[in-house]
Amino acid sequence: MENLFWGGGKKMAYLTIHLEPVINERAIEQLQSTLNDLGEDDELDIVMEAADAHQADRVTKILATAGFDYQPRGSHDGRRYHISARRKVK
Repeated sequence: MENLFWGGGKKMAYLTIHLEPVINERAIEQLQSTLNDLGEDDELDIVMEAADAHQADRVTKILATAGFDYQPRGSHDGRRYHISARRKVK
């Protein structure tokens, strides 16, 4: 899902990527491809099942290596685990 907004003359994208029901190599490749396409003002919400939150370390390591800041959070119903990511400001 992608939403585009205009802010300060810049086009910003808010993207959501679902790494569920299983976080496998294909999901990781999809994440890396998405990160490569994000601009400096774009934001990404990575969603996984709460039961897979133990795999978040793998995802956050990829984010850190690619130069992203991130903030993990659980959903209100406890069924999902989200990681909000944005490219680090240089």
